[in-house]
Amino acid sequence: MPKEGQKHFRVGLSVGKKVSHTAVGRNRVKRYVRQSLLELKPEIPAELDFLIIARKPAVDLDMFGTKKNIVHLLKLGNILE
Repeated sequence: MPKEGQKHFRVGLSVGKKVSHTAVGRNRVKRYVRQSLLELKPEIPAELDFLIIARKPAVDLDMFGTKKNIVHLLKLGNILE
């Protein structure tokens, strides 16, 4: 959702208990997603807002796999080239 005048993009992140029953697992998924977006920050337009809802397979991914999936999704949305 484009919004003019924003200095940086905003992200809403949701990881439910169905994804991982432990807080450690849910926090790991959130940490990986935040770090991936931080590394991609220069390439993402500032006027966008994102809502990311993690699903069960996200628990099994490492940092590289998480970033790879986020890049793939951003390319599907024509946000990255």
